[in-house]
Amino acid sequence: MSRNTAAAPSAQIRESNLQLVRQILHREQIATVSRLHELTSLSVVTVSKLLEELKGKGEALNGEPSLSTGGRPAATYRFNPAFELMLIVSCYQRNGNEYAGYSVHDLFGECLERREELLADTISMQTSQFADGIVRYLGLYPKISIIGLSMPSDSVGGRVGAAVRHDQGSVRLAQHLEKRFGVPVFFETDINAATLGCYKRCKSHDYVVGLTLVPGRAPTCGFCYSGQVLRGRDGMAGEVRFFPMYNDRGVLPADYSQADDLAIRTVRAVMCVLNPGYVAIYTESLKAGLAERLKRQLPTEAEVALLPKIELSDKLRDDTVSGMISFCLEHLGRVV
Repeated sequence: MSRNTAAAPSAQIRESNLQLVRQILHREQIATVSRLHELTSLSVVTVSKLLEELKGKGEALNGEPSLSTGGRPAATYRFNPAFELMLIVSCYQRNGNEYAGYSVHDLFGECLERREELLADTISMQTSQFADGIVRYLGLYPKISIIGLSMPSDSVGGRVGAAVRHDQGSVRLAQHLEKRFGVPVFFETDINAATLGCYKRCKSHDYVVGLTLVPGRAPTCGFCYSGQVLRGRDGMAGEVRFFPMYNDRGVLPADYSQADDLAIRTVRAVMCVLNPGYVAIYTESLKAGLAERLKRQLPTEAEVALLPKIELSDKLRDDTVSGMISFCLEHLGRVV
């Protein structure tokens, strides 16, 4: 009994050390034993044994000997980014049409294949398309180890639309899909993923907000602080369509002038409540110069001082995929 009890902590420590070496080699991409010893504080002997274990699994490969100013060149080990692959499925709207985007990435985030498909009109047909697309890519890329699905919280509908919430219903749906496809599955809203993707390319700002402001559709908002997406109850946050100025309709007006005015008021509300350093506004139709129009409407120096850097962008999918890559790596335990 005592022997088994002692073995358990030992196995846990070894697995923890293996995960640490795995994560740091992933981050460094290529390293020597001495470098990993320095970064992990593990002994050289332990690091060497763990690297051999990772090599045996195919997660690590032999690299070119490192250049040295004196003595023998040191052996290097490089992370194998193709050991596992990630499939990202995203639903988005462009020019009034609904699309599903599929992309396959290695563990460095490099895109191996990218494709988009026009979605069918009905919810049941859309759900069938997602399933067919996933099965197709699992057949083409057997090393896919995780599937991340992102979509607008007001799109698709039914159980799939509700699955972006991190509640028990979404957990059950994810588990159902995991059994069907044989790999882990998770859901995320497009705006949460896009806000994280925006943070990754604007790292000079600790606090980033992402807003989707598309006339005729419900606005959405995501918050990212120091690389962490902030969430509310059930994983939902940023439900700006419930702001009082939306008059219970919850959508940005189709009329341009009304939409522009409401967009400015929405940004002002987000500024006053959150004081972000950077706001990415994902839109197809709001005119450039919104930041200048917003500034002219600010009545006090205090609000002017709160004015963040504002970007109007039509790259919602690009930032969404970037954020989803980070979420996939986190689910795979690849993030240090």
